[in-house]
Amino acid sequence: MRYAIVENEELALLNMRRSVEELRPDYLLVFTAESVEDTITQLQAHTQLDLIFMDIELTDGNCFQIFQQVKVSTPIIFTTAYDDYAIQAFKVNSIDYLLKPISDRELQRAIEKFEMLHTPAAVVPDYARLVDCFRNITPTSHPLRDRILIKVGDNYSNVGMNDIAYFLRDDKYVTAVLTNGKRRITDFQNLNEVEQCVDPYRFFQLSRNIITNITAISKVSKWFKGRLNVTISAGDDHETVVVSAARKDDFLDWYGGKR
Repeated sequence: MRYAIVENEELALLNMRRSVEELRPDYLLVFTAESVEDTITQLQAHTQLDLIFMDIELTDGNCFQIFQQVKVSTPIIFTTAYDDYAIQAFKVNSIDYLLKPISDRELQRAIEKFEMLHTPAAVVPDYARLVDCFRNITPTSHPLRDRILIKVGDNYSNVGMNDIAYFLRDDKYVTAVLTNGKRRITDFQNLNEVEQCVDPYRFFQLSRNIITNITAISKVSKWFKGRLNVTISAGDDHETVVVSAARKDDFLDWYGGKR
């Protein structure tokens, strides 16, 4: 099978490529692309494709713009970081989709479904209809944010997600601890709000009061009773968090790029 990956996040692309290579070593990766423009160019150059893994949000727009500019007759497994984002449209058009973060088990099921339906006489979903359905659907979850609002006295500023080592909740506030060790009070009410808008490939909730950026993790080690000791660092400050045995496997899957 000849396939392509359309994905604007480098880590997600590498994870997808690794997983497909492990699950289907006989599949041939023809190309990768990260934007609408790149994808159109590649599709015009490579017409003999059996399958495409395609992210919805790309660097220069969403993937549905592709279908408005080039005819696509290749089966597509869509991926998205948005909870319930246009899912009804996918169901109407019998197109499979994967909700990020994607596990190998979910990917395996999607590939098996594709292989079961893949026949010379298979009917390709109507992507033009999918575009129409997508226009009429309002996302039910929060989009990922690349920055957050910070208020200091009467002044406002913003902090980029890449500059945040971890989020810390105490009795009153959710604080963003920056990579340089500085602390900024956010307008989040709780960590549930934080989790809805951070990139799940980069951030993980270690405990009831901490969500960490993967770049802040300096050490992971085994602890008593199946737990883990995770050290997170911000500037000269270091904090050790115990990950429960119940969350151990989820954390290690995320930490290793499987989640």
